[in-house]
Amino acid sequence: MDRKEVVLQFFRENWKFWLSVCLAVAFFITAVTVYMYKEEKRVTEPITVKYEDSTNSEKMKKALGVDTGTSREITRQIERIHDGDVRPVVTYTVEAPTVEAAATETAKAIEEGDARLPAPALEQTDRTVVTPNTDKQTVDVYKINLRNNHKIKAGLLSADGKTYLGAGYQAGRWEGMVYTRDGRQIDAGSITYTIKQW
Repeated sequence: MDRKEVVLQFFRENWKFWLSVCLAVAFFITAVTVYMYKEEKRVTEPITVKYEDSTNSEKMKKALGVDTGTSREITRQIERIHDGDVRPVVTYTVEAPTVEAAATETAKAIEEGDARLPAPALEQTDRTVVTPNTDKQTVDVYKINLRNNHKIKAGLLSADGKTYLGAGYQAGRWEGMVYTRDGRQIDAGSITYTIKQW
């Protein structure tokens, strides 16, 4: 028997096993898709956070469901906004009896996609944080994108008069690259970490 006949005979004899494997994989993919859809919907709903908690990385970590590094980076950016280093993209007025009520109203309007809100407030992002600032009588809306920290890279490396084609992947601050001359074997590699971003 040739190789093709052996493979076909193997599948004929074990078709029940392979059918159950295919069904299990299909069930798993369906379950993961449903879970991701529900989790995405839950995560993208606006979260109302106290003004003083918006610069506390531990409280923001818990409220947003992100890791410690991401939480620190988010609170650092919010601190820059509080200090006046970053101007708001847009401002608008909401009538409400209290600032807290305005924050609740704003969060509800964002969740419902109310067309009366400015376009940046309705923009789809990974997280939306609404904070009432009682001192200034304002409601701040922070739109946070987390997904843009995964990147696929390509490049060239020249060493000792030879040119290498490179491919890599970056996740957050970590980046890995592999280089090849002929496309058959890896000739070099590198791993880097971004110490500071601005």
